[in-house]
Amino acid sequence: MENDFYTLLENIKKRPPLYLGWYSIFAFESFYSGYLKAKEISSLSLTDQEKEFQEFLIWIQEDYSSVKVNRSWSVLMFLFSSDERKALDKLFELFEQYLEQKNN
Repeated sequence: MENDFYTLLENIKKRPPLYLGWYSIFAFESFYSGYLKAKEISSLSLTDQEKEFQEFLIWIQEDYSSVKVNRSWSVLMFLFSSDERKALDKLFELFEQYLEQKNN
């Protein structure tokens, strides 16, 4: 049975400290980097959901390119938010909007 990546994201959204240690965009970035590294080490291919999430992260970097600097998606979310917590909330909000737009 394939793990449902979107369910994992929804669980993180509901209770970030349980999965990330603290409520922060940068904690999520670390978690996500570790998640991808674990898949790579285990020689596991990315699922369609994981690929779609990566496309979303690229979209963030392109959409917020008015900053005119090469920044990671996490830094961009932070720059356009008042703190690390709100940046994580914004990431999840934008992801929901991204999926809605893509599905319409």
